Amino acid sequence: MSFIGIGFLFALPLVAAPLLLHLFDRRRNEVIEWGAMQFLVEASARKTSARRLKQWLLLLLRCLAIAALIFALARPLLPAGYLGGIDRGETILVIDNSMSMSRKTSTGTMIETAVQRAAKIIEELPKNEDVRILTTAPYPTWAEAGTVRDDHRDRTRITKQLDELAATQGRSDLLAALFTAAQVENESAVNSRRIVVMTDGQAADWRMDDEAGWKRLQEVLQETLVRTHIDTVRLDQVASSPGLGNLGIDRVAIDRSVVGVDWPVTATATLHNYGSQSIGSGELVWQIDGQEQSRQTLETIEGEQTSEANWKHAFAATGTYRISCRIDRDDDLPADNTASFVVEVVDRIPIVIVEGAMELAEMQQDGYFVQAALGWINNQPLDASSIYVPTLVTPDVLPTMDLSKQRVVVIPNLTRLSEDSVRVLTEFVSEGGGLWIGLGPRTDIDFFNHHLFADASGLAPLRIDRIVDGVAADTDTDSEALVDPDHQTRIDPFRSDHPATKQLADNNQLDLADTQIRRHFRFATNDDAEGLSVLIRLNDGSPLAAENFIGTGRVIVQAVPLRLQWSDLARTQSFVVMVRDWIEYLAEPRATQYNLEPGQPIVYRVAESDTGSHSEIGAQWNGSTPIEEAPTGLLRTPLSESIELTAQPREEAMEFRSSRTRLPGAYQLEIGLADRVVPYQVMRSPEESDLTALDSAAWQRIEGILTAEPPAERLAQASSTQADPIWPYLLIGLIALITGELALSGMMARERFGSAGVPEFSEIGASPLKAESFVTTASTLRDETPKPPTSASVEVR
Repeated sequence: MSFIGIGFLFALPLVAAPLLLHLFDRRRNEVIEWGAMQFLVEASARKTSARRLKQWLLLLLRCLAIAALIFALARPLLPAGYLGGIDRGETILVIDNSMSMSRKTSTGTMIETAVQRAAKIIEELPKNEDVRILTTAPYPTWAEAGTVRDDHRDRTRITKQLDELAATQGRSDLLAALFTAAQVENESAVNSRRIVVMTDGQAADWRMDDEAGWKRLQEVLQETLVRTHIDTVRLDQVASSPGLGNLGIDRVAIDRSVVGVDWPVTATATLHNYGSQSIGSGELVWQIDGQEQSRQTLETIEGEQTSEANWKHAFAATGTYRISCRIDRDDDLPADNTASFVVEVVDRIPIVIVEGAMELAEMQQDGYFVQAALGWINNQPLDASSIYVPTLVTPDVLPTMDLSKQRVVVIPNLTRLSEDSVRVLTEFVSEGGGLWIGLGPRTDIDFFNHHLFADASGLAPLRIDRIVDGVAADTDTDSEALVDPDHQTRIDPFRSDHPATKQLADNNQLDLADTQIRRHFRFATNDDAEGLSVLIRLNDGSPLAAENFIGTGRVIVQAVPLRLQWSDLARTQSFVVMVRDWIEYLAEPRATQYNLEPGQPIVYRVAESDTGSHSEIGAQWNGSTPIEEAPTGLLRTPLSESIELTAQPREEAMEFRSSRTRLPGAYQLEIGLADRVVPYQVMRSPEESDLTALDSAAWQRIEGILTAEPPAERLAQASSTQADPIWPYLLIGLIALITGELALSGMMARERFGSAGVPEFSEIGASPLKAESFVTTASTLRDETPKPPTSASVEVR
């Protein structure tokens, strides 16, 4: 036997405390001679032996109770097996609940087959076997909920957990699930563990490219302290699919991240045929917030090919909408037949344009072409539906301007700024704002390098080297008309998936490649520069525009001004697209992100004026003064779970935040009494739609790793160190001892003092004792005693 808290054993002498108190109490007794009590003493002599036995039993119970308490605090351990259960084992059912498990079979779905097989395994297990259920999507999760350890032998509870299992839209990580199952802590009485993995055999879920992870798993299995056996149940070999093929929607996106009212937008659905046969039957159904809007005939898609379907729509009011595309066709995996995208329709995007030549006529100002590209002339919008609202300010106003409600700051022709202005812009960008700087004739190189680049710690991504002309060095003419086009500096035509330049890269529709650069700033670059993001390059390979990331914001610096100086960029058709796309890109960090990747937090900000904290609901009152309370919300997950959220104050606003977004699917944030519902969409991985199974070589590799066992000496050593705790039994015994002591004490008290209650003083006076009853009792005692003594010795306690 061993003890965890061995220090408590030093309190064992306290076990004798009841006995010592009893002996000490006996020494204080006095003997009083009283002749009239001789009859009572003789009558009670017959009960003395039974009374003393109960007294000694009472002392024993009290001593044992103290001993049980001391040993329970010391937490003794017995070698495993002394309390039974030496052959007790543990079975862990690892069930793949990823999206691919919702594929159809001849008897239902793959996840239903897994539940049935798991229930059959549980029925065949011994009653004393521990059973746990581990799901794998989107990450390994134990089926039991709460912080209290459940009874792993409760078959009713385990069966209920199985019945509640359902396939999700997430992707499984079976390697991480095996780590979790092999390393979970087991009870001391468990000396063997069986892990049963139920999978559809999909290759994407096994992460076979993680060489280091599989090597580490093998080491874990060789170091485990419990004999572990892993079985793999391949459900794709047990249940067959109908063979309808799988046509899925990888994603739905729109061509703009910010949409205005009555703006025509194009939603694009990427269709993917994951089967080997061509598919051409069916329809595409477009929906907004669950309401059908349009139907399209599905065009033929060859096997293992992708296709795009476009749908144009204009929103009539501001708000947040969920656009969904659904394939109206039956196939093997219906779960990937629908994809959604959340779009926000706004009425304005506030922009600040720093104008360094405010004294000049409007067409000669630096920000004229930027305003024109946004649809503003003479401080008036050309179109009532324009969402861009520019505000012109001079550089000296920047230090005192509140930029908290602005999205983007544009400096078309950078001039010298004060240190306070640089500080304000840095704080603005760090908090999610966007900054677009155009370098021009009034740009001070030394100021830029020292304050904006600041040794790679400032706003600018690159340092300025010098100003260069756009004519090649080997050209010896000064006339632009005679310059060979091959020697002119132009923008390099490119193909890009960057969101800021994706549309600009369409050389068939736009004329960006025809832009002539007559003069520009050359940036000092290093060939080994890491993390540099260049948006546009010149035909000599030097950067024309590069971006930098400060905090959560973005900065774009370009080597020419945003006007007809040094280049004809502002005269091209591409300039309007560039201005709008880049402002949308720069404004994105401050906009609410409604389309998230798994694990990306949901963040929603509510202005304090919109919280309604002084309304009848959501406010308490201290006399006539309202006590503001933070607004509350309810986040509903794809599994219909409800998560209560409380907004936290942040920069003159209240912010809701939750990171419980690991599961792909549709989320909804209900604010207040569900009067405001905000949709969110967590994107799923297209890899989960690929039902390609692992090949035989991969299965052989997996089986070789999963059969790894620890050395026999290690298992023997671990078995010898296993122990069973017995302090729970001691605590139960302590309760029984205290209960017995109380019962015995009560019994002895009733025998000594009687069971009748003590009468009130008035009752005693109203009911005097009858002399004849006392005489009768005394006479009876006298008759039973042949030789009464003349006096009696009474021990008074």
